[in-house]
Formats: sequence, C-alpha cells, structure tokens
Amino acid sequence: MAKDQKELKEALVFMCALANSIGEVAEDGKLNISDATHLVPMLYKLPSAVDGMADIPSEVAEMDSEDIEQLAQLVKDELDLPQDKVEMAIEDGIDLCLRLYALAQKLRA
Repeated sequence: MAKDQKELKEALVFMCALANSIGEVAEDGKLNISDATHLVPMLYKLPSAVDGMADIPSEVAEMDSEDIEQLAQLVKDELDLPQDKVEMAIEDGIDLCLRLYALAQKLRA
C-alpha cells in the first residue's frame, strides 16, 4: 500500500458531505432560506478541505489497487443522499473511475 492519502481522503469526505447537503436541499424540489442550514456549515469546512490540495496529485500518483479499494469504500461510507438511485449512480461512477485509473496504472507498468 502506498503512503496515506490524507489530503485526497479529506477532499473526498468534503465532496461527499457537500453532495449530501445538496441532496437534502434538493429533496423537496424548492430552494428557500431554511436550506441554508444545510449549506452554510459546508463553508466552514471548505478551508480545511482545500488546504492540502497541492499534495493530492502526488498522493494519486502513488496509489495502488488497495488504496483504490479503500477510497471507493470511503465514498460509499460517506455518501448518504436521500435520493437512493442518484447515490447508487454516483457510487458506481466513482467506482468505475477508480477502476479505470487502476487499469491505466497497470498498463503503464
């Protein structure tokens, strides 16, 4: 297993939390002031999520298949949309992207 992908994991957790918040807001199909309770907290989390973004490319470059599996599981654990079909499609899409990355890494080796 490659080194810990701390910054990548933090970014993924933030993106999942943001997606969860947007899913909550979109659930009733209306946008109103009470939706701010879902979105404003995300603004406070943004600085720590983007703080180490410069490290992400090197973390990705060092990933192996075990890391890819862990990241896919992280997204599945963190993503909790009220729209189950959308959540499944997102999880499947992320899983596909990670597997394609793993395939590309194998072909380069």
